[in-house]
Amino acid sequence: MYTPGRSAATTFTGWGMVLGAGAAVVASIAGVSPYPPLVAESALTGLTVLFAVAWVVASYRASTRSRDPLAKPYRETRRPNRALRYVFGFGLSFATAAAFLTACTVGSAYGRETERLERVGYDEYDVGVVRLAGEPEFHEADDDHDAYYLTDLVLKIPYASGPREVTVRGMYTRHDPPVPGRTKVGAYFAPRDPEVPVVENGKRDQRAYGFLFLAFWGAPWVLIAGAILTGCMDADDLHGLRRFEPDVHLPALGILLTGLVLLLPVALDFEVAGHDRLPAALAVLTPGLAFTWLVKRG
Repeated sequence: MYTPGRSAATTFTGWGMVLGAGAAVVASIAGVSPYPPLVAESALTGLTVLFAVAWVVASYRASTRSRDPLAKPYRETRRPNRALRYVFGFGLSFATAAAFLTACTVGSAYGRETERLERVGYDEYDVGVVRLAGEPEFHEADDDHDAYYLTDLVLKIPYASGPREVTVRGMYTRHDPPVPGRTKVGAYFAPRDPEVPVVENGKRDQRAYGFLFLAFWGAPWVLIAGAILTGCMDADDLHGLRRFEPDVHLPALGILLTGLVLLLPVALDFEVAGHDRLPAALAVLTPGLAFTWLVKRG
C-alpha cells in the first residue's frame, strides 16, 4: 500500500516542476521563439518533464521511508495554502492558451522569410499614384464596408537604389476614385530589395491568426476563465494534491505528457503521417483533461 511521504527532495522537485511549467507557458505566450524550432519553449518544457520524473521518484523514496517501522508516521501539518487556487485556476487557463498559440505558430520557412523581409525594410508605406492602369471598379457600401474603388494603378516606389514605377493590380481606395499626382495609397514593399513584389495587403505575422484572435478576443476570456476556476476551487481539497498519489497523479502526468508529444510536430517543424497542426490542436484539450482527472480522483 502506498503511503504519501515528504522530504526536501519532493519539495525541491515539486517547486521545480511548477516553476518550469510556468516559465514554459509564459515563453510560449510571449513568443520567445517566433517560429520553429521553439528552442526556449522546448528546453523549458523538457526541464519541467525532468522535474516531474524526479518528483515522482523522490515521492516514492519518501514513501518508502515513511513505511519504515522505526520512522515517525507521516502527518500533514501544514495548513492549506490559499495560493494553490490561483496556481491551478490561472495555470489551467494559461496553459490551454499557450497550447493554442503553439498550435498556431507559423512554419519555419514562413518565419525565416519574414525575418529576411524585415531586414530589407519590408513594411507598409504610403506611395503616390503616377497613373491609372485600368478603369476604377466601384463597390457600393453595405453593412460591413464603406463604398470603395478597386483600380489597377502605376505607383512610384521609392527604392533605396532609386524610385521605380510599378503596376499593382486591384488597389483599394475609399469613397473616391484615385487621382494621379494627388492620391496616395498604402502598399507593402521592401525598400532595399526591388525583387520583393509590391502588394496592397502583405501583412505578415509570426504567430499567425491564432495570436491575433487570442490577443484581441481570447485574452479577456482566458482571464475570466482563470478567475472562474479559481473561485470554484477549495483550498482544502487542493491541499491533498500536493502529495503524490500514483493512481491520481500518474494518469494526469501521462495526459500532460501526451499533450506535449502532440505539440512536438509544430514545435520542431516536422509532420507525422502528413499532419502537424491536427495533433497540436488536440493538445489544447490536455490541460483540462488532466485537471479533470485530478479533481475526480483526488
